[in-house]
Amino acid sequence: MPEVTSTPGRINAPEVATPVAVNLQVDERALGAEDAPLLPQAPGTVNILLLGSDASADSHYARTDTIIVASIDPRHPSVSLLSFPRDLQVRMSDGVQDRINTVMQRGYLSNYPGGGPAYLALVLRKNFGIQINHFVRVDFAGLIKAVDTLGGIEVLIECELHDTFPDKDSPLGKTDLDLYPGKVTLNGKQALWYARSRWSTTDFDRARRQQKVLRALFRKARDSNLLQNALGLYSELRNSIETDLGPSDLVPLVDIARRLSNDDIKSRVITWPIVRSYQRADGAAVLIPTDKTIPFIAEALAPPAGNQAQIRPAVEIYNGSSRPDMELVAAERLAWEGFQVVALGQVEGDRFPQTQIVDYSTTRKGSPIARLQEIFRVQPRNVIGQPDPSSPSAARVILGEDYDSCPNTANIAGDVKLEATGAQIRVTPAP
Repeated sequence: MPEVTSTPGRINAPEVATPVAVNLQVDERALGAEDAPLLPQAPGTVNILLLGSDASADSHYARTDTIIVASIDPRHPSVSLLSFPRDLQVRMSDGVQDRINTVMQRGYLSNYPGGGPAYLALVLRKNFGIQINHFVRVDFAGLIKAVDTLGGIEVLIECELHDTFPDKDSPLGKTDLDLYPGKVTLNGKQALWYARSRWSTTDFDRARRQQKVLRALFRKARDSNLLQNALGLYSELRNSIETDLGPSDLVPLVDIARRLSNDDIKSRVITWPIVRSYQRADGAAVLIPTDKTIPFIAEALAPPAGNQAQIRPAVEIYNGSSRPDMELVAAERLAWEGFQVVALGQVEGDRFPQTQIVDYSTTRKGSPIARLQEIFRVQPRNVIGQPDPSSPSAARVILGEDYDSCPNTANIAGDVKLEATGAQIRVTPAP
């Protein structure tokens, strides 16, 4: 077999890895009254399970570290990302309840047809109504190689982070990771550590960081014109990837990816209060669904409003603090929140001690000011009314020295507006 070689920004691939033959389709006739109804989605929607593990891709017995559903709507096109917390308790096919990160392991150990991926697809369908079409499983070495193959990725850091990781390449056998809010370039190991860090953070925050790494990978591949050689990248990473996607599946997905803008990607993470904490009889601390879980999942997997600029509030962001890149960090946060950032830059001259919001709106109806105050923690005295019907934006945010870019990720799902849906799953905590 010819050797595959690569340099950052260039991929040479003589052949493509063979996909795993797995049937992820769930027989609807085998579902019971206790199972969730099928989640309504647009015709042609493709739901892909993105899985991360600390074991090699050919090992089936490690718990799953990352579980993300990527819902792809080819019509616009768009992608919606939804992360599931590892401690979320779900009901297995035999009625037993356990953490969602054990499902893959159970599928392999029980010799379920299709193994862990098929069993996880079944559990997601039964508990939440999600129909999974494909899966991709990447181990840690695969993520490192993907980032390094692209020559590193740029990530906008929201929260200061410090951690220490084992590192066989270091003379000390370990390496410190110290990140501060702003724009940073991460190599493969740094990206993995950033996505996995547990020191002084929650699983919810880890899930948000994992999505930031995924989005940074996509941006780098797109902006470097590497999507046109996606089959080569797939082959380059074949030893660290397990998937049922073959070349014929990848071609239309790559075409969709090439047409995506940043506004066409939506990110959601299941957090409190969409789920609630629960302590089992065995002492294990888990998260269990609430009556808001399925409505949240329905909203999370629906297409973003990226191509509907008229319903996305327009906002300007200017950095009036002494810290560089804060306007970029804030703009990304607003994009995740569903805003349209129409202008950004830095304020010349004196720094602003406190963050201000200039309100250009002429009516309170549909005004985003209250939500902007929540996001940027701005007191009413720092909201300046300047009604202007000709303004291209509803508001201008001027970031001050008091700007805290670190969101409360533990409760961020509670900020999403939900619509009432029909039947819900039964919330019955296991003993």
